[in-house]
Amino acid sequence: MAMAKLRERRQLRLSVHVPGTPPSPFTYLPEHPFGGLPSTPPGSAIERLAELEKVGVLGHCAGGTVYRARHRRTGAELAVKAVRVRDGGGAAIREADVHLRVAAAAPDHPHVVRLHGVFPRPACGDQFLCLVLEYVTNGSLGDVLRRCGRLPEHAIAGVARCALRGLRHLHRLGVVHGDVKPSNLLVGRHGEIKIADFGASRHVSSDGRAHRTAGAGGTCAYMSPERLDPVGFGAAQPSAAANFASDVWALGVVLLECHVGRFPLVAAGERPDCAALVVAVCFGDAPEVPVAATPEFRSFVRRCLEKDWRRRATVEELLGHPFVSGSGRPPCCATNEWLTNFHDEVN
Repeated sequence: MAMAKLRERRQLRLSVHVPGTPPSPFTYLPEHPFGGLPSTPPGSAIERLAELEKVGVLGHCAGGTVYRARHRRTGAELAVKAVRVRDGGGAAIREADVHLRVAAAAPDHPHVVRLHGVFPRPACGDQFLCLVLEYVTNGSLGDVLRRCGRLPEHAIAGVARCALRGLRHLHRLGVVHGDVKPSNLLVGRHGEIKIADFGASRHVSSDGRAHRTAGAGGTCAYMSPERLDPVGFGAAQPSAAANFASDVWALGVVLLECHVGRFPLVAAGERPDCAALVVAVCFGDAPEVPVAATPEFRSFVRRCLEKDWRRRATVEELLGHPFVSGSGRPPCCATNEWLTNFHDEVN
């Protein structure tokens, strides 16, 4: 009863709000300027969507579908994310714009899913924007967790290292991912992690303002305290550091989930609905780290999950933490044993 009253008193302050400007009107034309960026990044061999043959459906996302495709000439496997254009196309255009900014800086970064091109596609009266992306063989980290239950610490260290390198690249470009979670961390052939899905991403200017409309997306379960309650956690004013810190919180939740084998911010068996998450994240104690974990892992996760974003570790600091940089840690891409032999290891 007391917690319910507390939620009622604070409900007006618990909305997710990211300052931004309204999107400019979107005209559906064969080509889009994307701030002068080409619609095919450097090194891409794909010039038209017609060069691809659809093979099957990989999954569904907000407002669209992700297909598995094959390049007709080379036989290369690719993923095509078809995003339905709605409300003037602002969300679809922003997602494509972030992808193109990242690809222009480093078209083949080892820890960010590669973009091969952005193409419009009208279909059945609807309008779509198609992002042609690298196909990553082992699916997502979420798929791995559903198969394996949990991961050994050396594998979690590899996941952390790869994800942090990807986030460092994004943050240096002024890009906040905004939706770090297991399903958006893809697992490559050798166990390497690649960051995917910029649907909730935003570009942050030097004054901290995020170029995205109010009500920015993301997944409530992995949102930081300052995203759930900006006023209460000192993030009401634009701040690039607070925006970047929210990605670190989300990664900390993901890594803790890898260790315990379930979503860690609510009790086992509970459904992580948004109201319960707000209470747990904003008003509850710091998330518990298993006592069986190594001191390095406990320290690393606690640095990620500092409630005060001003005290939370940065990506650069975490890359120097002993949990990911310590001697004896295998490189994050050195082996895929944790994918193929995990059940043998824990049984």
